[in-house]
Amino acid sequence: MTIPKPLCLVINGPSAVGKSTLTAKIQDRAEIPLLRFGLDELFRMIPDHWGGGLPGARHSDLGFQYEDVEGPEGQRRIRVGRDGIQMLVAMNAAVEAMLQVGQGIIVDGQAFEPDINRDLEARLQTLERQGLATVAIAELKVDDPELEDRHSRHEHPVRLSLFHNSQPPQSENPDVVIDTSGLDAEQVADRLWDWLVPLYPAVQSGHGAIR
Repeated sequence: MTIPKPLCLVINGPSAVGKSTLTAKIQDRAEIPLLRFGLDELFRMIPDHWGGGLPGARHSDLGFQYEDVEGPEGQRRIRVGRDGIQMLVAMNAAVEAMLQVGQGIIVDGQAFEPDINRDLEARLQTLERQGLATVAIAELKVDDPELEDRHSRHEHPVRLSLFHNSQPPQSENPDVVIDTSGLDAEQVADRLWDWLVPLYPAVQSGHGAIR
């Protein structure tokens, strides 16, 4: 039986739009193992003093640092320092390496760092040209009022959501854009799944998947 190329599904969008919920739902539906890897996983690996959430972190200026953004919403952004950029590049290399050994993955969110995102997409495009991976990039969007409501119920409401929604999307050329306004999590999953299955049938059938 022919083994299909591993799938790399990238799910982008602002904080609190529902990326992690959607990732879990696609993993649950899939008949092939798709590892979740993205910013949340990276941030769990980062030493506290290079992260953005520890008061008095000694090296957050080199890693990841929250900064207030002027405006009535009290929004914040993450400023990425020298070491943080290197960590993001390392994450891209890890995604590439997993695909090279045949492991399918879901990238649960890219950073809002254009150069880093172009680096990842260049790596993925090279793998596609070499016939080593199937790549699908999905962008989730939602209008500001609904995003603010989701943000208020988010597990970690760090005030990034509305600022993210004002920025250019992480991918300049996503393969599919899903406006999640007025949709519940299951409806969003249905829309992405219905788009994904014809592109990568093994995700539903499991036929030819690595065992």
